[in-house]
Amino acid sequence: MSQKDREIVERYTLQPAAMPRELRREIEDRWGGEPIELYALADLDASMHLAHSWLVLGPIQMAVVRDGKDGATEIHCFDRCRIHGVRITPGLSCSVMTLLSAPGEAALAIVRYTHRQHRAMENLRFVLDEALDGRQVVSEDADEEYVESLARPIREAQALVARNELSVLWRLLGYLRPYRKRVLIGMSAAVLITLFSLVPPFLAGYLLDEVIGPVQSEQVAASQVATVAWIAMGAIAFVYFFRQLCAWVRLRLMSVLGELVARDLRDDLYEHLQKLSLSFYSRKKTGSLITRVGADTDRLWEFLALGVVDVSLSLVMLFGLAAVLIRLDWRLGLVMIVPVPFLCLSIFLHGRRLNRLFTRAWRKWSRMTDVLSDTIPGMRVVKAFNQERREVRRFSRSNRDVTGEFNRIHLHWTTFWPLLMLAIHLQTLGVWYFALPRLLGIDGPSLSQGTFVSFLLYTTMFVAPIEIIGQMSRTMNRATSSAHRVFEVLDSEPDVADREEPVRLEPVLGSIVFDNVSFAYDGVRQILKGVSFAVEPGEMIGLVGPSGGGKTTVTNLIVRFYDATGGRILIDGVDVRYLDSGHYRRQVGMVLQDPYLFHGGIADNIRYGNAEAALSDVVEAAKAANAHDFICGLEHGYDTVVGERGHTLSGGERQRVSIARAILNDPRILILDEATSSVDTETERNIQEALERLTAGRTVIAIAHRLSTLRRADRLFVLEDGKGTEMGTHEELLANPASTYRRLYDMQLELAHAV
Repeated sequence: MSQKDREIVERYTLQPAAMPRELRREIEDRWGGEPIELYALADLDASMHLAHSWLVLGPIQMAVVRDGKDGATEIHCFDRCRIHGVRITPGLSCSVMTLLSAPGEAALAIVRYTHRQHRAMENLRFVLDEALDGRQVVSEDADEEYVESLARPIREAQALVARNELSVLWRLLGYLRPYRKRVLIGMSAAVLITLFSLVPPFLAGYLLDEVIGPVQSEQVAASQVATVAWIAMGAIAFVYFFRQLCAWVRLRLMSVLGELVARDLRDDLYEHLQKLSLSFYSRKKTGSLITRVGADTDRLWEFLALGVVDVSLSLVMLFGLAAVLIRLDWRLGLVMIVPVPFLCLSIFLHGRRLNRLFTRAWRKWSRMTDVLSDTIPGMRVVKAFNQERREVRRFSRSNRDVTGEFNRIHLHWTTFWPLLMLAIHLQTLGVWYFALPRLLGIDGPSLSQGTFVSFLLYTTMFVAPIEIIGQMSRTMNRATSSAHRVFEVLDSEPDVADREEPVRLEPVLGSIVFDNVSFAYDGVRQILKGVSFAVEPGEMIGLVGPSGGGKTTVTNLIVRFYDATGGRILIDGVDVRYLDSGHYRRQVGMVLQDPYLFHGGIADNIRYGNAEAALSDVVEAAKAANAHDFICGLEHGYDTVVGERGHTLSGGERQRVSIARAILNDPRILILDEATSSVDTETERNIQEALERLTAGRTVIAIAHRLSTLRRADRLFVLEDGKGTEMGTHEELLANPASTYRRLYDMQLELAHAV
């Protein structure tokens, strides 16, 4: 392995570039001299803390090396023939490799590692799988294999960034396709501007050499060329007028075009956000997503509206001017043309640097937005705990970080731009340096004043395209860094996705079967461990147990917010993964502990799941939910606008509006998650009456910590530490003095008496 790859590993990872030599010798001594063929670093311990544990493979044996409690190295060796299988369980931030032994025996080894060690672990898994299939794969250099596994992803990522800049640009330009006509007209207007810009300098030189010069030297009379002079002046005036007309057409079309494309991007982005699974939102902060939908798409406007055309035509202008300058005087033309590739290269390299700086700046901007999205919805908590100054300091830190990043960009830009302009001005000085002796007749071929004036005017025009390219480099890097962030979301795939031909249940009857279901949110820590139960249509089931037992996870899996990592869930005998998710969820209702109301009228919130419902249906649903009376007591009744998250209503009022929303949706399966846990006794009675009307004839899965609220459930399931430990009616479970349910029930009675 090259020294460069080792330097890559040392620079971009916190991991060693190879296994320590002393450790290698100690392992090989324990193996009786057998060489190490392959190894990988498991960089997490059982507590998910960073660690250095090695998984080492030899011809006959294998070793697991861990740091002991006293700091000594522990080496556990076993024969490879004992390995019956290798299992890798991927997670969000780490993965777990398990070396399986014979059925009925404990695992030989369980190691955890971050994604940076993924390739090294996959190499080791491949060798073991091949050996289990009777094929031997031998590595010539274990160190080389390990360093390559770390260095290769970094090299690929570096190359991908370089490729992505161009691919993102082309993908962004693809959004112009529906507006080809506008783009074509705008480009045509810009081309005409470019072409007509070449005319005035030529006419100026013509007037000097063919009209003014002969008249001043008395070769011809002024009256003889006056007509020609006025025609030339009229032509210049026409060119200026026509150029501005074309500029007006171009600006009008392209500015509107930029807004249309930004609108399309926002639509696509928001639509895609609706398709993504809840696991995506658990990984992303709200402020970051808001920034991408709003600010990032808006930053693309200037580039799409003006930058694309300006850069394209600047390149055309450079080539056109180069041809004209060479045609006028090839010697002076070379003075202007030869440095141009070097100037463009410097602009490109500077743009690469700016792109990295803009990416960092937008990340800091997202973090500042995160502070806002955290604080503003939680302003009641901030004020309750008198933490206004703390939040101001937190925002100020983020604000200073943003300012620092953008000032770093301005520092680079304002340093580079004057140097670029100085280089261009030096070109103009070079033209004077080589032209002056010829104009004075001291040295070189003669040069007419008209030709030189035309050349100088074209030289002035030559500066503009380079200036535009330099400025657009900054704009383009702003746009591509924002486009990267937008396309990162658009390229995210939902973890829960429908099959090509999903099943539609018409209607859902409400049968639910959990068949040995396991689940882990991060792929590592199991929340559910082999849970099995069956629910008949129309049955009410209560889920009880200590906090963290997996009750809410069960309801999340029923609604298919997540897919089970093991086992299966059947709805009316059909695997929930085969169902049309949207069609299925429309027949599932949820009443949560903290109901969410949108900013808007109460009637709109009730009909959220059934937008076409008539007002009379809304009123009937509100009456069934015991919400009609308090709604009529509000200033504007059903048109009363509730604040964001419904904070202008009490907790019980929000809950009853939420129940009315579920009633109006008429679900076949109803999930009640702590629906009455945070209200007073009188409000609870009203809500319980509403729930009795709502649950009639439906399959109900109810979670409640107040066990008394589940007395009328047909059966109760007790979940403890991710396992279903008890099942039965309220009376049956109470009859067993050793049951978990009886213990929880007695504890609640004691607390109630104490109060």
